[in-house]
Amino acid sequence: MSRTLISPFYQFCLLLVLSLGLLILDNKTELFQPVKTIGTIIRQPFELIVRIQSRIPMVAELAQEKSTLQEQITNLEQENMTLRVQIHQYEAIKEENERLARLLATSIKKRGELLLANIVVKKDDPYNHQVIIDQGFEAGVYMGQPAVSDAGVIGQITEVGFQRSVVMLLSHVSQGLPVEVVRNGLLTIGVGTGIPGQIRLPYLELEADIRVGDSLITSGMGDRFVAGYPVGTVIEVLKDTTRPFLQVSVETAVNVRYNKNVLLLWTSEPDQSQQLEQDESFRGER
Repeated sequence: MSRTLISPFYQFCLLLVLSLGLLILDNKTELFQPVKTIGTIIRQPFELIVRIQSRIPMVAELAQEKSTLQEQITNLEQENMTLRVQIHQYEAIKEENERLARLLATSIKKRGELLLANIVVKKDDPYNHQVIIDQGFEAGVYMGQPAVSDAGVIGQITEVGFQRSVVMLLSHVSQGLPVEVVRNGLLTIGVGTGIPGQIRLPYLELEADIRVGDSLITSGMGDRFVAGYPVGTVIEVLKDTTRPFLQVSVETAVNVRYNKNVLLLWTSEPDQSQQLEQDESFRGER
């Protein structure tokens, strides 16, 4: 039995006619609407898979970028913390240098007339009113030598060892210092009260011109402290007519609790007797 073959040309023409017919039929009627709906439903999963596959490289890239950014943020936070710590250190060093510069600026400008010393012991006993420094006979420290800070007068040397000395504060009851009122030049003596950070002016008559807020400086009398160093500020003036003198309280310019250094001044030559005592003490220690 022979089979009749249709030439490719006729096949093409037949398919073309069928296609045109289907297009016209689809355009003019809704016969193929159910088929199109089913086709759309069937096509959606495949389209979703294709979209997901196309976005996988993008998601991977975003994840990698996020990981890189997170690492960079962590590194930046660590660097920021390190820089903040360094800034605090630099600020502390800067403040210390400025404080030492102010301390040295208060001194006499001649070579050999000043010595910077560190406070090594601050006694908490309120009745001692003294500190121990790390300079002594070896550095030429002598009894009665003035001790100051950048804020003003601290006290004077009362004990000298080979590499240690004791500074007695102004507030000690045994201490007295010639002072001057800046406002009017009034001269008097300030003495210790036994209260930390306070002295008093016990020798002012009732008519003396002294007020709360007046600033006191060293007067230079007595040849021990050079004139002009801050001593303190008047905080109380009491006038009792039953007493011959005013009761004047002064807050000292220096709070030694916040000081780490003192500056020792050579404003006069040490007494020979004191020098001999120091020499004997040094030989005894050896």
